[in-house]
Amino acid sequence: MNVFLAGLGLILAAGIGAALVRGTRARAGDAVYQILLIIGCITAGAAAGRVLALGAPLSLTIHGAMPGGDWVLGIDSLSAVFLLAILGVGAACAVFGTHDLAAERARGRRATWFTQLSFATLLAAIALVVAARTVVVFLGAWEVMAISSYVLIVAHHEEENVRRSGLIYLVATHTATLALFAMFATWDAAASSWSFDALAAAAPSLGPGATIAVLLLALVGFGFKAGFVPLHFWLPPAHAAAPSHVSALMSGIVIKTGIYGLLRVLLLLGGAPAWWGWLVLGLGVSSGVLGVLWALAQHDIKRLLAYHSVENIGIILMGIGVGALGVSYHAPVIAMLGFAGGLLHTVNHALFKSLLFLGSGAVYRATGTRNMEELGGLARRMPLTWLGFVIGAAAIIGVPPFNGFVSEWLVYQGLFSAGQTSEVSRLAILGIPALALISGLALACFTKVAGVVFLGTARTAHASDAIEIPRGNYLPALALAAACVTLGAMPALGIGLVSATVRELAGVGNVGLPAPVISGASMISLVALSTLALSTLLWLTRRALGRRWTARREPTWACAYDAPTPRMQYTSSSFAAPLLSIFGPLSGVRVERSTTAMRTHASDAVLDGVALPLWRRVHRAALRLRGLQQGRLHLYLLYVMAALLVLLGYLAFGSRP
Repeated sequence: MNVFLAGLGLILAAGIGAALVRGTRARAGDAVYQILLIIGCITAGAAAGRVLALGAPLSLTIHGAMPGGDWVLGIDSLSAVFLLAILGVGAACAVFGTHDLAAERARGRRATWFTQLSFATLLAAIALVVAARTVVVFLGAWEVMAISSYVLIVAHHEEENVRRSGLIYLVATHTATLALFAMFATWDAAASSWSFDALAAAAPSLGPGATIAVLLLALVGFGFKAGFVPLHFWLPPAHAAAPSHVSALMSGIVIKTGIYGLLRVLLLLGGAPAWWGWLVLGLGVSSGVLGVLWALAQHDIKRLLAYHSVENIGIILMGIGVGALGVSYHAPVIAMLGFAGGLLHTVNHALFKSLLFLGSGAVYRATGTRNMEELGGLARRMPLTWLGFVIGAAAIIGVPPFNGFVSEWLVYQGLFSAGQTSEVSRLAILGIPALALISGLALACFTKVAGVVFLGTARTAHASDAIEIPRGNYLPALALAAACVTLGAMPALGIGLVSATVRELAGVGNVGLPAPVISGASMISLVALSTLALSTLLWLTRRALGRRWTARREPTWACAYDAPTPRMQYTSSSFAAPLLSIFGPLSGVRVERSTTAMRTHASDAVLDGVALPLWRRVHRAALRLRGLQQGRLHLYLLYVMAALLVLLGYLAFGSRP
């Protein structure tokens, strides 16, 4: 644990170094920041890797007289899996962000040291959340994570929509924190201390009502952070408002702390009843379908990716739901397949979603816009960004041989296995068409993004003037792309990464996943990888031979039109309209048609239809009550006397046995 804490210290030192070495020495401060943060991530990650390699958990107790008891930190297999994802993705995002922020600093827009300090604080706080073993440390790190995330979201606070997004996030995250306070308070009533070990020991003595309260409060508290429907409404505006590398970290890592919290609660409780598994499975299906549907309606590339986070959280919840059902119905194979799919998809999503957000950040840096309707033809101008984005897009839709395929394959296998049982759990097979629908809509959505943003011709000067970003920006993205390919080409590697945690969640001994499942994924990935390699070889051969030929260039056929223009291409709106029309009002799209154009306007059903109207009602009620704090002295005395009479009445009549 000392090595882990040393790594966190180096990460914090990186942020402090950027704050101290600034001004005219800002470039030196960037170098200090990157070096210290990367070394810190490697150091802390080494402790997590040691736990996975040796299977021996680490623990550290800090004795003190503060309320809440001793502070306990620890790394077990669950924490280690999350820590590797946190530190690996965090380092890549930090390097990208350093070069991205340097461009803003060069234009004189803002000092960047505070953003770097906040980023380092956020990264250390996330790592501390998954290493905490007492309630006080967990909630303290959780709050630091929430506040530093808010600071990063409102980095461009001069824009009104950014301030609005930050406020929505702040309300949502503190609502989640209140739910977690209530959960731990309910649980602690039966425990001897605030440590996680004491909570686990007290789990069998929790009554049915307390267990239900703990599980529901966990879903609310951790669900807000994870961002599943209907608790997702803060996520798209926050991700769109934050700097690109912050969006990558929030989507890839921060929302995964909600998943970590749910899995940690399952471990401490020793499982969950069947109704909770069905509820989580249902939430996963609704989040997956609605998230990808709402993503398809977006024009802003970052908002589109944010809604895909809602979708992939849904897939993760489907895996967790299947795993919980397997435990409840005493089907260890189903439990292992479900938990393996959910946990591995958590890691995979951290990689490919961070890659996609960094790609969108590169596009924004090169063009100055996130509106897909103003882009086009960027593949020729930004080939490396295009390569990384295509790999991330293929991974997120579950195409082999990329990592998203492996985890979705496991979720499919868990659903199929549940359908072959004679228990009520066989109804889980209904999740298969839902998962297939999610994958199909995701394919359509990223076909839209790839076609509208990168293919075709430039629609505006934003796209026609774009050039490839500097090397420091795309190297972290290509490193994430390499990880996506590696985990996809070698499925056993990713499955082995999560196997120890899966066995613990499923409550089985030294039992592995069914060999046919692993060999099937490996065979499919091998065939896909061979096909991809052969196609690349044929393309390179054709390109080499083509240099000897004289190419004849002709204008693109324009369907009998005389002079084709960029406006004749499919737009984001026109591409998605036929699919969105099938779902009607559920898609949240308002269509505007004229004789010359068609436009769609997307809205969030929960944010615009529920959260904001409720907020306005609360605001109006608060304004009516404001007079209570602006009264005269005799009114205040009247309030005191009324409260005193109520308390005396309670003591006289309400406290009798």
